Amino acid sequence: MKDKPKNILFITSDQQRWDTLGAVNSDVKTPNLDKLAEKGILFKKAYTVNPVCTPTRCTMLTGQYPSRHGCWHVGTKLPEDYAPTVAHEFDAAGYFTGLLGKAHFQPCYIDETSFESAPNIHRHDFFKNWNGPYYGFEYAKLVIGHTSESHACGMNYGVWLKNNGIELDKYFGIHDYQHYGSWELPEEFHGAKWTADETINAINLATESDKPFFLWSSFQDPHNPYICPEPWASMYDPDKITLPDIEASDMSDKPPFYKSIIEGNFYGDDPDLQNKNWGDCKTLPELSIKDIRKIYAAYYGMVSLMDHHIGRIIDYLEKQNLMESTIIVFTTDHGDQLGVQGLWGKGLPAFDDVQKVPFIVCHPDCKTPGKESNSIHSHIDLMPTFLDSMNFNIPEKCQGVSQLQSWLDANASSREWAMLEFRPAQNKFMQRTFVDERYKLVLYKDKDYGELYDMINDPKQKKNLFHYAEHTKLRDDLISRFDFSEFEQNEIVRERTAYA
Repeated sequence: MKDKPKNILFITSDQQRWDTLGAVNSDVKTPNLDKLAEKGILFKKAYTVNPVCTPTRCTMLTGQYPSRHGCWHVGTKLPEDYAPTVAHEFDAAGYFTGLLGKAHFQPCYIDETSFESAPNIHRHDFFKNWNGPYYGFEYAKLVIGHTSESHACGMNYGVWLKNNGIELDKYFGIHDYQHYGSWELPEEFHGAKWTADETINAINLATESDKPFFLWSSFQDPHNPYICPEPWASMYDPDKITLPDIEASDMSDKPPFYKSIIEGNFYGDDPDLQNKNWGDCKTLPELSIKDIRKIYAAYYGMVSLMDHHIGRIIDYLEKQNLMESTIIVFTTDHGDQLGVQGLWGKGLPAFDDVQKVPFIVCHPDCKTPGKESNSIHSHIDLMPTFLDSMNFNIPEKCQGVSQLQSWLDANASSREWAMLEFRPAQNKFMQRTFVDERYKLVLYKDKDYGELYDMINDPKQKKNLFHYAEHTKLRDDLISRFDFSEFEQNEIVRERTAYA
C-alpha cells in the first residue's frame, strides 16, 4: 500500500479564461496542464468567489468570502497579522510553507502603506535579503504587477533581473492594458521562468529541511498587457484562431449598468456605483477584428509560455520521485472578458467569461484519472480541502466545504451551488451570483432588478429570465434556496486606497 500524499503544490495563473486549456479548446496548446488533467480530474464547473484579483487571492489564503475578510476589490489591504491563513495551519503542522510569485493581498499601485506597492517594491537592497515570512508562509519570493508594467520588475524578481544585468527601464514601463504583441525581454528572464525556478528551489529547500511542503506557485500571466517574448508571441497565427462571440449583446433586459457600460458610460448615473469604483469592465470600440485576433494570439502565447514552465516544475517533481506524494492543484483567480459580448476586462457583468475558472486536481489517490467532472467547485473550498487532505482540523472561520471526495472521484459532488460576490464601489452596492447545475441567479442588494439564466439552454446568457412572469416561481424558488442572509453577518468593508 502506497503512502498517503504528504505534499501540496498549489499553482495559480492570473486572469485566465476557463476555456484556455488544450483539454477544453483545441486552439490552445497546454500540453503540461493537459498532462495533469490526464493524471487527475478536470473540473468544468469551477467558479471564483470574486471577479478581481485581491478579493479572490485573499479568499484562497483565508477560506473566507470577501465580505468576511473585507478585501472587496483591488486596492484594499488584508492586515498582515490576519489569522489563521492556510499557510499558518500548515506551518503549525511542521510543513515547509512557501509563496513563490504574485501575492496581491495588498494594493500594488502607488500606496506607501502597502508592502506590495511602489515605492516599497523597488527597494532592491531590502529584497536582496528578504525572503519572508509573509501571511503565514515562512518563505516567500515575490513579484507584483503584470508583464511590462513598471511595478512588475520590483521585489525579489527585480533583484534577480538586476543581478542578471537586465536594464529594467529598457523592458518595463508600459502601462497600457490594451498593449499586445511581442516583448523584447529575453525569454530566459521572463517572470514565468523565474516563478518556476523559485518553486523548484523551494521544493529543494523543503527536501533539505526534511519537511513536507505546502507551496503556492503563483504565475502573473496571462494578465494584460498582452505581451510575451518570442517564440511564444508568434506561436499562434491570428487568422487561424476561432474567436468566440465578440459582438456586443442586446443588454436591454439586463440591469441598467450593462447598457451604460456598452455605451461607454461605465456604470451610468447610479449613485451607488460612483464611490471609489476605479477600473473594471469596459468597451474598446477602437479595436478592429484584426486587433482582437492579434490580442487572442498574444494571450494564447502567454498561456503556452506559462504552461511550459509549469511543465518544468512537474518534470522536476517526477525526477525527484515526488509525484506520488504530492497533490497538485491548478486554477486561476478569475477570468477575462477578452472582448466577448463587446466587453473587456473583468468586474460587475455576471458572465462566465470572468466568473468561471480553469480547475485541475492531480491527486495521487485519484480513482478516476483522466475523467472530467461537472461537480461544482468554488475557490472558497480550497483552504478546507487542503487541510482535510492531510486530516487537519478545519478552522471554524472557514466558510467553504471540503471537496476531498470530489478530488478523488470525478463522479462525486461536494456542494449543490456556489456563490460569488462583487462590490464595485465602496458603499452598500453588492452583487451576489449563485450557480447550480443548471441556473445562474444574480441578486443585487436593495435593487429591484436581477438576473436569471438557464445555463444549459442559454450558456451565453443572452436572455434574462428574471422579470418574465412565466419564470416567477422558478426565480422565487431559487431565491429561497440560495438564502444569503448568513453572508450579511459580520460583513467587513476595508478602505480602498489605490486602484490596483
